[in-house]
Amino acid sequence: MHNNLIYLTDGRGKTDAAEMTDSDWDQLVVDNRNSTRRRLVKCAWCWDDDQITHWMKTYNNAHGKRVVSHQPGEAGDHPYQALESDEHKAYCDRVERVGTEEGYSARREARAADGRTRSDVLLLGTRHVAYEMQHSPFKTGYGATERTRKALAAKRDAVAWHTDSGIIAGAARVAMLRSNQAQLPQIENPRYQIRILGGFRQIAIWTCTTREGYRCPNGRFSGCGQTHLDTSPTGITLDDFIRQAPAGTLLPVLPLQRRGFWTTAADYQRWTDYNAGKRVLDVDQFESRDRLPQEGYGHSRPASVKNYLPSVPPQRTMRSFASARTCEAGRTPCGQPARLYAAGWRCEEHRPSSR
Repeated sequence: MHNNLIYLTDGRGKTDAAEMTDSDWDQLVVDNRNSTRRRLVKCAWCWDDDQITHWMKTYNNAHGKRVVSHQPGEAGDHPYQALESDEHKAYCDRVERVGTEEGYSARREARAADGRTRSDVLLLGTRHVAYEMQHSPFKTGYGATERTRKALAAKRDAVAWHTDSGIIAGAARVAMLRSNQAQLPQIENPRYQIRILGGFRQIAIWTCTTREGYRCPNGRFSGCGQTHLDTSPTGITLDDFIRQAPAGTLLPVLPLQRRGFWTTAADYQRWTDYNAGKRVLDVDQFESRDRLPQEGYGHSRPASVKNYLPSVPPQRTMRSFASARTCEAGRTPCGQPARLYAAGWRCEEHRPSSR
């Protein structure tokens, strides 16, 4: 939904039109029929960015979908943007404060020159890093991938996505930092350390031998002799990340991939050198200790489960006895009409001799 953020002049303040109940929306449509005269619904994007008042039209289209639009010729549609919560605002305040103390220029709700994207906080250092805090699930058509592409196209050097939700981090298809969940007083407390638990990794490159102490990704017990690359989580606080990323000492690896991550500039160079000349589509293509291949575990490869299954010969039933009326004698069964003896089905030639 475009233009979803609006200001209601009846005292309700800034509102997300997409999150309004059906009854509240229907009443708003009725109350705002003559929008320019009623002056009830104001565009939040235009007011927050430029302090320009545009009175918005509200109605349902032919498919029953909610529509909030500018008057003809006023302005273009604005993309969907989630309403800022108290926690979201506190995180942005913290990032702005830490960045400013470090000497960077920090711009809140920084809109790009093309007007198609804006960042929660834009930190201007050696690199321009857009900080984006995500508290709620992404909306269809306005996900992290689309927004990251737009930000990079708008000359941002990197987008630092951050969430405290494992569900959101797992669903995102971009390099995303995940921190511990903090309450509002903790976020506002500059002495409280917000630790990054995911999305920041260190890189190791080794030659695959038994002396290195790594499991061979190819399942070789004594190592395959090849050079492998591996990643593992490492610790950093949100404040330290904000201090270092605009300086270019922290960089994103595969920022538009689900398995993308942030790492140090030195490890980024090692990753680049290792993959030189290779077509790398996803970080899943290189090895990782915490994602072992299902077919083997290198030096600790377990025997296949099927080797331990008991070998049970097929059992003969009464039905099989009833249908087997031919002689079973010989390596190749005789096949002649037979009678059932203690030794099995036998013809006259092979029947047990009587003593």
